[in-house]
Amino acid sequence: MVALLLKCLFLGISALFGAAAGWRIRGAGLAKQQLLVQEMQLTSPPTDEPPAQAAAEGEKIDNLDVMIAQLQQLTTTVAADVGEHNTFVQEINDELTSGGATEASVLAVVERLVKANDAMQSQLVKAEDKLQQQAAEMETHVKEARTDSLTKLWNRRHFDDEMQKCKLAFQEQGEPCGVMMLDVDHFKKFNDTYGHQAGDEVLRGVARTLRQSVTTNEIVCRYGGEEFAIIFPGSDVGASISIGERARAAIAEQVFEFQDLDLRVTASGGLAQLQPEETAEELVKRADDALYVCKEEGRDCGYWHDGADSHAIALFQSAAEEENEPISFADENEAEDYADNIIGVSDRKSLIVDIERRIAEWKRGGSPLSVLLVEVDRYEAIIEDHGGKAGEVVLRAASQFLKAAMREMDHIARYEENAFGLLLPAAELMQTTAVAERLRTAIGRCTLPMNGEKLTFTVSLGAAQVGDEDDSRELLRRAEASLVASREAGGNSCFATMDTGEIRSMAFSG
Repeated sequence: MVALLLKCLFLGISALFGAAAGWRIRGAGLAKQQLLVQEMQLTSPPTDEPPAQAAAEGEKIDNLDVMIAQLQQLTTTVAADVGEHNTFVQEINDELTSGGATEASVLAVVERLVKANDAMQSQLVKAEDKLQQQAAEMETHVKEARTDSLTKLWNRRHFDDEMQKCKLAFQEQGEPCGVMMLDVDHFKKFNDTYGHQAGDEVLRGVARTLRQSVTTNEIVCRYGGEEFAIIFPGSDVGASISIGERARAAIAEQVFEFQDLDLRVTASGGLAQLQPEETAEELVKRADDALYVCKEEGRDCGYWHDGADSHAIALFQSAAEEENEPISFADENEAEDYADNIIGVSDRKSLIVDIERRIAEWKRGGSPLSVLLVEVDRYEAIIEDHGGKAGEVVLRAASQFLKAAMREMDHIARYEENAFGLLLPAAELMQTTAVAERLRTAIGRCTLPMNGEKLTFTVSLGAAQVGDEDDSRELLRRAEASLVASREAGGNSCFATMDTGEIRSMAFSG
């Protein structure tokens, strides 16, 4: 009899474990509902979408509402079944403990309990299968609600969500982020000429081209109509310009076939990099401003906005991408115009204030930072050989290289007469010296026409990363020591102060 009672107890516990599993399924279903409801809130149709598109997206949301109602009904049914099973188990327990049980009656109770437990487990398995099936269907519908139906790219609501994520990553980890807004040129006229079906085929082709032209890190979206967007999470301005301009230019190289027509289009692109204290909306506005300049300049080109003004991407590509061909200018006026485009370089005092602020943030648990000093080699000799105007053009050209290679969060200042200071937040020493080598190589290939001659110049660079005992003065002192080492090595080189205090060459002398 004791053995039978123990068996009953074991089976009862097993049944209760089955009931607990049912409650876990119900809890998982409710948690899934909450996540999907949040997704639905994020994917509510924007008010500025075309009515037909908004209606289609609204229908997707209605379908989700129906599926969630079905899921709620399923979890309610499982809860009722589990409750009934628990009541049955309790009745059996009461029957066993009431006394007077015989061996035959105990065996009958055991049989009833086994059958009830098997039935409950079968119901739970079916419910779990149904729950997983509905959850998968709901996830598919949520993804569809964030996907543009024509191009199969991410849509506007997904773009907005990803921009907020990038803003948060920038605030918390110092991760850079850029965005490029692209517009198919003269698309309304194209539709009027070839028809909307041809236009739709071209938009699908543009979407394919953009996807194929970027890496897996970038996020390509259809912003609306003939406008697209590329988000560059974690990319500095140099990388964003390189990838974004390559994608924009690739559109003009494609032939889109429709019926018996071979169709071609071009696109304009405006790019901007997220800046401190800037919202995602303000970033998009600056990228749109740069895109507007493209249209003023004749379209089929790219511009980037540095926070104050828009600049032609073509002027900066050689520095950003380190092309093999040297930069050259046809005449002195072109060289001076190129140099005069640079703006936004602050003074030494402003740089020091910013370094102090960044060091204070770092000591409170923020991201590390580095300082890079860049000095034009043989500056006095350049003035002596070519005149004061030559020195001015060289400095302005050098500063433009710096702006082209830096992220929006970086701070560039005039440090000495012939030197610049750069603050690189969230950059460790190895990252900083990689930037320094890129700058050194690009500047060394630049040629400027001056007084009928071709003028070339080089730079020396010194880098240091913030240390535990550093204030702004000590950090700059260590960067200056590295710069002196570069200068004494003959120029056109980069040295850095390591954690141990050792000053080490980080580039080959020229």
